[in-house]
Amino acid sequence: MSRLARLRDVASGLRPRPAESATSEAWALPPERGPLRPDVHAVVLAGRRLTDGLAAQWRQSVLPDLVGAVGGQELTDADLLLVEYVGGAVPEHEDLVVSAALRSATRAGVPVVAWATAGGPPAHVTALVEAGARVCVADPAHLDAWKSVSDEVTELPVGVDVRRTAAGVDRSGAVLVVDGPVDPRVAGAVATDVVKAVRPLDGVAVHLRDPDAPVSKVLRGRAPHPVPLDEAALLVDAPRHRVEDVSTLLDAGALRTPVVTLDRLPVPADLEAHVVRARDARALRSEIIARVEQPELRDREGLALHRAVQAGHRLDDRVDLLLDGIAPPRLTVRSVSAIVPTNRPHEIDNVLANVGRQSHRDVELVLVLHGIDLDRADLVVRAEAAGVPHLTVVDAPRTATLGTCMNLGLEASSGAFVAKMDDDNHYGTHYLVDLLDAGVSSGAGIVGKWAHYVWLRSTGAVVLRYPETEHSYVRRIQGGSMLFDGDVVRGLRFSDIPRAVDSDILDRAISDGVKIWSADRFNFVSVRGLDRHAHTWTVDDASFMTAHGRLEFYGDPRQHVEV
Repeated sequence: MSRLARLRDVASGLRPRPAESATSEAWALPPERGPLRPDVHAVVLAGRRLTDGLAAQWRQSVLPDLVGAVGGQELTDADLLLVEYVGGAVPEHEDLVVSAALRSATRAGVPVVAWATAGGPPAHVTALVEAGARVCVADPAHLDAWKSVSDEVTELPVGVDVRRTAAGVDRSGAVLVVDGPVDPRVAGAVATDVVKAVRPLDGVAVHLRDPDAPVSKVLRGRAPHPVPLDEAALLVDAPRHRVEDVSTLLDAGALRTPVVTLDRLPVPADLEAHVVRARDARALRSEIIARVEQPELRDREGLALHRAVQAGHRLDDRVDLLLDGIAPPRLTVRSVSAIVPTNRPHEIDNVLANVGRQSHRDVELVLVLHGIDLDRADLVVRAEAAGVPHLTVVDAPRTATLGTCMNLGLEASSGAFVAKMDDDNHYGTHYLVDLLDAGVSSGAGIVGKWAHYVWLRSTGAVVLRYPETEHSYVRRIQGGSMLFDGDVVRGLRFSDIPRAVDSDILDRAISDGVKIWSADRFNFVSVRGLDRHAHTWTVDDASFMTAHGRLEFYGDPRQHVEV
C-alpha cells in the first residue's frame, strides 16, 4: 500500500460519520403502520406473495387462523372471502380445504371474490359457483373460460405492495431469475455465461421459480440463497415459457431494481419501455455487466421503472376494485399546495416554470409576496402561460419572518400535501410525483432530498451532497425540497423566526414522532447564486466542498438531474 493510500485510510477513519448513519435512534427506524383499510376484514386463501402483500391493505385472516372454517364454522365477522387461483388451483391450499371455506362463506352470506392471477378456472367449480363468486382475471386470454363459472367476470391485473422501501441495504448484487422449464441449452449458453461474466461471483445469485427446473450445475449451486430484490443491483429474467406471472418484475420495480431480460414474451405495455431486452446471449451479458458496474445507469433505470409501477400497478388500487360493491371506496387525495415565499421579482418566472413543468397536475402554487407589490392580473397571465394549474397570491409585509410567510401560505393553502419550494432552485418534471410516491412507500410524514445536487454558479461546480442518505430515514432534508403531509405541517406550523426555519420544524417533527425520509437525488437542484448574501443561508461556496459532498462536474446540471 502506498503512503498516500495509507493516509487516506487514516483520514477516512478519523472522519466523523454523518448522524444519519445511526440506526439505533428512533427517527432512523421505519414507522409502525396499520392497514390502509382497517374498516375491512378479509379472509384470504392465496399464495404467500399475495397474502403478504394484502396484509398491509386490510384486517386480514388466513386459513391457519380459521381452523373452524374447515370444520364448518361460519365466517360471520368477515366482509369477504378472497380466493386466489393460479393455473386452476389455490396456491399452498388443498382443494378440500378451499371447498370447505367456500361453503362456509356461502352459509354465512359472506361475499366471495376469486382472483385468477394466472390461468383458467379449476376442474371442479361447484363450491365456487354455489358461492356466487365474483371473478377477477389477470390474463385477458382466460376471461371467456372464467365466464362459465360466474356471471360477473372482470379483468384485473396483478399488483404489487408499494408500502415498503429498500432502506439501508447494499444494492450491489444481481439476481438471475429462471422460470422453468428452461431449455438446458439456453441455461448453459446464457445463464451460466452470465454468472461467470460478473465479478465478484458472489455478486450474482439465482432464483428458481420452479425448484425442479432443469438447469446447469453452476446455476443450481447459486439457487439456495438468492439475493433479495431490495438488495440487488438488477434483476435478470432468463427465457421462460409462460407469461402469466409478472409479479417478480413488479417486485423489482417497487424496489427500484432495474430489469434485463431475454424474454420475448410481453410485459405490461406501460412497463415495456423500462425493461431492457437483449437480442441474444452476448448482448445480455453486456447489458448485465453495464448495470452491475455503473450505479448511475441502474439508479436511473430503477427510478423510471419504479415510477411506472407506482403509477399503474399498486396493490392498493387493485384492492379498491376487489372491494367494489362490498365496502365504500377509499378516498385518496394527492393534491399539493406548493408554497413559495419570494422577495425577488426577477425569480417569479423561475417559480412559475418550476410549478408549470410538473407532471403531477393536481397542484396549486401559493405565491407569498414578501414585501413586494406585483400586478395580480399580470401574474395570472404569466401563470397561465407557464402552465400553472392554479395560482393563489398572498401578501406578506417586508418585516415578516420567513416562518410567518410560510404560515400565511399555509393558511391560504388547500392541498392534502404541502411542498416548501424556493424561488431560485430547479425542480424537475417528476419532482412532486416522485416525492408523493416516496411518502407512500416510506410512510414518512415529511419527505425530501438530503442527497441532493448543489450548483455553485460562481464557479459552475456541481456538488452532490450527502449521497449516502438516499432512500433512508433521516433527521435533515434540504429546506427547499420538503413535502409535508398536510395534517403534519398544519399541526406543527412554522416558527416565527427569520432563519433556521427548516431545521426547527424538522426537530419539532422528530420530537412528535414524525418520520422524515430522504428520497432519491434526482429531479432537484439547489442553486447557489453569485451573491451568497442573497440567500437565507449565507455561507461561502467552499462550505459545500466537505467530506459530505462530492464534486461531480462543472456546468449546468438541470438536464443531468432529469429522470
